[in-house]
Amino acid sequence: MKNKWIILILIQAIISLISGILLSKMSVIGKIGVSTVYTEYGFLKHWYKGFAAVFIIQLLLIAILWIVKRITTYKNFSIVNLALIILGLLGLFYTYYDFTSTSHKYMNSQFHTGGYLFWAGWFVTCLYFFFARVKPKPKPIDTEPINTTEQTSDSL
Repeated sequence: MKNKWIILILIQAIISLISGILLSKMSVIGKIGVSTVYTEYGFLKHWYKGFAAVFIIQLLLIAILWIVKRITTYKNFSIVNLALIILGLLGLFYTYYDFTSTSHKYMNSQFHTGGYLFWAGWFVTCLYFFFARVKPKPKPIDTEPINTTEQTSDSL
């Protein structure tokens, strides 16, 4: 069972590493914009910071889905997972719109691929949890003894 989680985390680490490297390959115009105007995105200039940001988000997604699958019913988990898939689709479509219609289209195609790879990792995690088995949270055992003998009014 633990091997499945290690494989998922390794896949996410590889996707995050490639995404972090590609996000750091922004164009010269993008680097100037990040250095002067959009300083809050300065971490994307360094591959290891981009990797860390993407990997932490992916690990948070794994943790959320694992907890929800463990403590709720399959129906409720499916609703949460489908909501996260829809959120991922909206993010992917917005990313595509942003990279084709705004000034981000002047970034580099490698930068764009890094953004799309983030969403690919998101979908890998969501789809993985539809097929992964998670042990449900153990229910507490009632320690009170059950009285199986019935007392009748005749025996008193």
